[in-house]
Amino acid sequence: MGRKKSVINIPKNAKIKCPSCGNVSLRKIPVDSSPQYFDCDKCHAHIQTPITGCCIICAFTNKKCVPTLLMQARAKNLEVKGL
Repeated sequence: MGRKKSVINIPKNAKIKCPSCGNVSLRKIPVDSSPQYFDCDKCHAHIQTPITGCCIICAFTNKKCVPTLLMQARAKNLEVKGL
């Protein structure tokens, strides 16, 4: 019996919480990029990625963007599912 290989799952959607009004909106996570901004559905604020952040997904959700997850998977030799 071999050792079970660890798997990293790629999420399809993320709930982004607007830092201006607190509204939570469901957004599709792009597979090929890291989104740098979003417009709130409720207050229409144009929210940009903080200077120290990777992207909107990493900064305003509890999930990571696809490029970050792929980088982590390669570093830890993990199998990727969900692409």
